[in-house]
Amino acid sequence: MNQKVSIVDLEAKIGSPISLFIGMGSFESRCLTILTALSKSTKRFLFFKNEQAGEIADNNSQKMMAIGGEKATPIAVDLDKPTITADAFKASLGHIKNAPDGQVFVDITTFTHEQLLIFIRVLSEAQIDKEIIFGYTGAEQYSINTDPEDVWLSKGVSQIRSILGFPGEFLPSKKLHLIVLVGFEHERAKAVIERFEPTVLTLGIGEVSQSVSAGHYATNQKFFDEVKRFVDMRTSVYSAIETFQFSGIDPILTRDIVLSQVDRISGCNTVICPMNTKISTLGVGLAAIKNRSLQVCYSRAITYNEIGYSTPSQQVTLFRINFAQSAS
Repeated sequence: MNQKVSIVDLEAKIGSPISLFIGMGSFESRCLTILTALSKSTKRFLFFKNEQAGEIADNNSQKMMAIGGEKATPIAVDLDKPTITADAFKASLGHIKNAPDGQVFVDITTFTHEQLLIFIRVLSEAQIDKEIIFGYTGAEQYSINTDPEDVWLSKGVSQIRSILGFPGEFLPSKKLHLIVLVGFEHERAKAVIERFEPTVLTLGIGEVSQSVSAGHYATNQKFFDEVKRFVDMRTSVYSAIETFQFSGIDPILTRDIVLSQVDRISGCNTVICPMNTKISTLGVGLAAIKNRSLQVCYSRAITYNEIGYSTPSQQVTLFRINFAQSAS
């Protein structure tokens, strides 16, 4: 079960010491929020860092290493070479399996959607029979360097690709069903829809009571409506257009909702593109782990609003998953 906790109460809520803390360096200062709160109660740290990271991300990674000190281990990953990233995640398994008494905590806040999915596939395949705590720091505000009407997080699309570990099972005789969990990056969502030209298109939006905040829900609704207008202008392309609501804060609920949407449209090859919160993306991954016929795809942006992407909120969402049991 997921729970929201104030950052100042996080250490007390978790209780027992953390054997291993895992985080991802990023241009977003959110990569430091949970780490700072839990640094004193953590025995070992494992920090991933993208090889292509810019100056802001490099500076944040250095801050993470400074917090961890001699107890920290850095591991390089690659935004454009998923196999290198997968190998890096596999290298981390020893740290997880051999973690001493205590808890393993993974801060998923600043993993890319693709890297998060590869990571959970690696955890799932390893069949680690231990409950892992996951934490996510929401954003207080996005696109802080722009007018509220001109919010942007990324621009352009360099590539749309199947995520390593989630290829799906496709039959040429079947029609294509595309499911998009719409977030703030409508340009990337439109590119995915144009790329696949599905026979059946399903658009998802976070349900208001299952959103990170009411403000984010309003912004998400705005961009969802923009994507929907884009789709409506192309109605002749699709034989069916569906919509649904999912949870942005509960991965298990999102998993079950996604599987239900897949079952509703039977007899199709299904591709899912998660573009909302990292928590809902994890839910999509759990759905695809349970139903291996599902392909999950990723839309790689050309550039990000690194200077003003977000500010961290003071709330952390926590949940626990045992990957040895998650596919059952």
